[in-house]
Amino acid sequence: MPAEVKILITGTSNADFVAETGVEKTYPTVSLVRDGGIIMVVDPGIMESPQILIDALKKEGLTLFDINTVCVTHSHLDHYRNVGMFPNAKVIDYWGIWERDTINSWAENFTENIQILHTPGHDYTSITLFVNTGLKSNYPGVVAICGDNFWKENYPHDTHDDPFASNPERLKDSREVIVKKADWIIPGHGPIYKNDKTLSLEDRHVPKKGAELSIVCKKCGRRMKQPEKCKCRPYLCFHCCQCGIDCDLCSCSHKI
Repeated sequence: MPAEVKILITGTSNADFVAETGVEKTYPTVSLVRDGGIIMVVDPGIMESPQILIDALKKEGLTLFDINTVCVTHSHLDHYRNVGMFPNAKVIDYWGIWERDTINSWAENFTENIQILHTPGHDYTSITLFVNTGLKSNYPGVVAICGDNFWKENYPHDTHDDPFASNPERLKDSREVIVKKADWIIPGHGPIYKNDKTLSLEDRHVPKKGAELSIVCKKCGRRMKQPEKCKCRPYLCFHCCQCGIDCDLCSCSHKI
């Protein structure tokens, strides 16, 4: 039997224009995957209230106690904040499968219909689920649940415009894997979209000028792009970096 994928909550982020609004608001896209006896929630992260997720599960005839697996696509708080809501669930992340006080490695071919691949770049711990669904599914084919490898549809177009990316070049490589395998892509902060496998990354939609993803320094409030952020404190610009001269990653404050 093929697996099923549904969107429980469609995520959003205003990080690309937060400098204009002054208030950053973000929450991830939360997915439901069923495969045989597995009932999995992916990325139960930050949201205005946990009741939103409870209500979304109720619409699917489920309670928190029915979820037996939770998957976290990467180790950023906005994607894993609510993993503790599910009392009967084991948790899958880059490091393994956590169950109570034990951890075991996951297999790449997790089930007949679910493949897990390490897809680093946005974060070293980033993983992507590739889920095979049936012809009668709303999303027939292979659905890639990829976290912030893409924030929204083919966005940010240039991996160097992702201010949170730990390694833009590896992120580009991971995206290549995703777009070659997936018929559908569930991004980190937007609706699911159909993937055209015939298009290269370079040929995909380019956002309008000025729409590059950027963040605001949490100390001085200035808008920053990838080269301006502190490598070990990406929420600060290098002007406000608190690293000492002996910092192994950057010593940003000594660039000035």
